[in-house]
Amino acid sequence: MAQATRRPLPSIPAVALFTVAAGGATYAVYALAHWAFGTRELGVLLFLGGLTTLLLSWQERAMAHDPRGFMLRFMTGLVIKLIAGLFAIAAILFLLPRGQGVRLALTFAVLYLAYLAFSTMRLTLRSRNLPRA
Repeated sequence: MAQATRRPLPSIPAVALFTVAAGGATYAVYALAHWAFGTRELGVLLFLGGLTTLLLSWQERAMAHDPRGFMLRFMTGLVIKLIAGLFAIAAILFLLPRGQGVRLALTFAVLYLAYLAFSTMRLTLRSRNLPRA
């Protein structure tokens, strides 16, 4: 009997589902800690979700037909996400009062790592399932 192969979700719905899950988990942690969850936290989720969607779409286009180009895009994507994250954390800490800024910067850092793990796992699994020449 032939084994059915499952196609992974395209990057936009996959990142959207991950963003909803990450948002729910973040909201739950904030609720347990009795912290207000508002537009700043949603902004962090939308920023990381949007950046991850753009980078994954760009990286996955090169995966099948240009493996070397894919590796270059993967490494470039890591650098872009790191630099954008550092600028975002610096802006958060500079623009917000200390108590709010530190909490939001820590939230950003944890979510950054979660999105980084998600995108790396997704790209690794997708690259393993490519047809071999």
